[in-house]
Parts: sequence; C-alpha cells; structure tokens
Amino acid sequence: MARWYSANVLQTNAGGRRLWHLSANSDHFAVQEETILLLNEPCPPALVGKDWQTLFRRKLNIAWLPPDKVFFRAVQLPGSDPAEIASMVELQLEKLSPLPVTHIVWSMYLLPRLSDKPEALQVVIVIIAERSAVEEFLGQLEGEGFLPDRLEAPGLEQFLAAKIKEEGVWIFAGAAGEPALAAWWYGGTIQNLTLVALSAGPERGPQLKTQLEQIAWAGELEGWLTGPLKVHLVAAPPEAGFWESVFKEWGEQIQIVPPASPKELAALSAGRCASSAASTSLLPPESAARYHQQFVDRLWMRSLVTVAALYIMGVLFYFGMLYVFELKNNAVKKDLANMGPNYTNALRDVEQIRILKDREMLKYAALDCWKSVAENLPDSMTVDNLYFQRGKLELRGSVIAENQEDVGTFNEALRTATDPNFHEVLFAEVSPPTIRLNGSKGDWSFDCTLKGGKSQ
Repeated sequence: MARWYSANVLQTNAGGRRLWHLSANSDHFAVQEETILLLNEPCPPALVGKDWQTLFRRKLNIAWLPPDKVFFRAVQLPGSDPAEIASMVELQLEKLSPLPVTHIVWSMYLLPRLSDKPEALQVVIVIIAERSAVEEFLGQLEGEGFLPDRLEAPGLEQFLAAKIKEEGVWIFAGAAGEPALAAWWYGGTIQNLTLVALSAGPERGPQLKTQLEQIAWAGELEGWLTGPLKVHLVAAPPEAGFWESVFKEWGEQIQIVPPASPKELAALSAGRCASSAASTSLLPPESAARYHQQFVDRLWMRSLVTVAALYIMGVLFYFGMLYVFELKNNAVKKDLANMGPNYTNALRDVEQIRILKDREMLKYAALDCWKSVAENLPDSMTVDNLYFQRGKLELRGSVIAENQEDVGTFNEALRTATDPNFHEVLFAEVSPPTIRLNGSKGDWSFDCTLKGGKSQ
C-alpha cells in the first residue's frame, strides 16, 4: 500500500454510475467519498485527474466493466509459477473462450492452493471480455475524463468476498437484467464458474434453472458432483425474496448469504489491484501504454506552458519596472531641469556672499597693514613703494648701507605684528628681505601675506 496514495473505483450500470474515492492506509484502502454520476456526466477532474503531484502521491484509477460484458471460466492446471500457468491458459483459450481468440482480451486469477493438499491442482479463474466491447467502453470513459489504470470485473470481487468454504452451488444474483454468477464448490475447490446471462422479466428464473441443470448434468458426468444440490444464494433482500421463491419451487435446499456492499467491494478491489501480484486487469496493453504516454505528454506540455507563462510574466514585470523607473527618471530630470536656474542663482549668491565677506575682511586690512608698517619702521629706513592687493602687501624702500641690519629687524617685527581686532598674528607669511647695495645706500624689498587673505 505504500506505493499508492489514493484510488478511484468507477462502477457503470444501466441506471448510472458511481465513483468511490479511497485513501490508502497501511494495509488497506478506505472509502473517503462516494459520488453519483449520470451516464454521460464527466468525472470530477479533481478526483480522477493526474498531474505532477501523482509522481509523488500515486493515484490508482480502476474501472469496472459492466457485468454483461464479461465471461468467467474456471480451469484446473498443474501447479507452477504464474508465467507458466499463463502460457498453459493461453493454450486452452480456444476451448475456454466463447469468442474467437483474436477478438478477446483476457486475464486470470490464481486461487490459493490448499495447504493440506500440496498435490492438488491449481484452480485458475479466467476472465474474458470481447475486445470491441472493451474498446467501446474505454472510449466512453475517455470522453468522460476517466483514464483507467486497470479494468476489472466486479463479479470477481463479490466472489472473493464470499470466502466460499461450504460445498454447493453459490449463486451471486445481480439486479434485474444483470447476469448471475454461478460457482460450483465441490471437493474443496471450484469445479465450475459460469456467468449466466438473464433477462429482466420473471422468465429469468427458468433461464437460470436450465443453466444450472445443464451444469449439474455435466458435473455428474465428470464425477465432481457427488452430493445433493445445495444452493447458497448471495443476494440483497429484494432479489433474495424473488430467488428464494424460485428455488423453493424446485425443492432445493437454499441458504441466503448477505452480499458485500458496493462500497466494501470498491475497497477490496482497490486493495487487490494495488498489489504488485495482481494480474486480473482487462485493460489492453496498447491502451495502457497510450494512457501513460498521454500522461507524460500532458506533464511536458503543462511544464512548458508553466515555464512560458513564468517567462512572459517575468518579461512583463521587467518592462513594467522599466516603465516605472523611466517615469521616475523623467520626473527627476524634470525636477533637475527646474532646479537648474535656482542652482545657478544659488551659486551666484554664494559667490557674492564670499566676495562680500572678503570685502568685509579686507575693508580695514590695508589700514592695519599701513599702521603696522608705520609703527615698526626704523628711522634709518624709508618706504618708497607700498602695494596692497587681495591680502598681499608688497614693500619696497631704501636704507643707509651701514644700517642694513634694520631691514631684518623690520622684517621680524612685521612677522610678529598682531591684529588689533582679533589679537592674533596679522601676517600669515612674511618673505625674507632682499637688499641690493649701491654705494652708501641700499634698496630692500619683501612681501607679506595677510592671515586669511588671498594672494591670487
């Protein structure tokens, strides 16, 4: 059961269809939901459809063939492995099948051998259906959205659910118009298994009686019918009342056995089909291969569609974001263009403020420089040229040759001169003096840079 996550069982009859949805437990299937469908109503895709999730949560779709489309046969063969038994059954198909072998599909079910009789023959239930009827039924299911993994005969489940142990003929009566399954259990095994087609009217009683009498005569001739005929009727109360009256008229012993409910049969069918040893499916191999290929192709197509959809969504998202960013970029450019004149005006204002500050700073700078020169100039020196511009003071003058040391003293005095307003050094830099002697006189010059001023 661990291989399967869920299962669906579809029953089709003249009155309509029923779909059971089952979930797999540790050792069995349990019915979770039952759906009543009309004959042409599509199956719910959410229940029976398969997608990529079924790769991890496997789903088993089972369809029951209508009872009137199936034939049962019981054959006894020497015990062997299932492959050899299948070969032996295939050799006897022409004798077992009511139809030409080329026009049928078939499967088989091996009944358990008795442990106390190891030398007993292997009883094989052969299930036969007409190929055209199976293909027509599959076409109908495909049109309704149900692609079966297995095609089963519901009569087999009812037969196995009865757990036959008592000798006699076991009759599994269906509803009016449906065939009845007759199983003859003698000698501790199934001697004959026949699906008897019956009409819907009251004449179905004599029809079944005729078939049972013929099988009983054949059993007496073959030697396996050794005791009195005892009837075990597996039928629901409405049908049981009809058949009980029929068999009482024949004077036969009859025992009523309640049948398993359709829900129970669905769970049993799912559990048996989920087993790896199950080989009773009537689904043609070519149909199974085609359904598997359709499933694979559907996964590929859905994957491609999903990838294409994601790609398209990604492209649309990319262009959408590109459009949004383009709008933002245009808005920024527009704002920047609008801010251009304001920015230019702001730069102009900053420059004007700087010029005003320089002018304010230099307003009395020339007078401070002249005052400092006048206060520190020695008597032996004269100033011939004083030029002040943009914080730079250029001094030119003359000195008596024998007092040329006064030029250095004057230079050092200006280097340490203080600003009366800020009480700090007035000049940031005073260049060394240059003296050119010409006889008894000399020409001197040096430059002073005002602290906080500009020399350019």
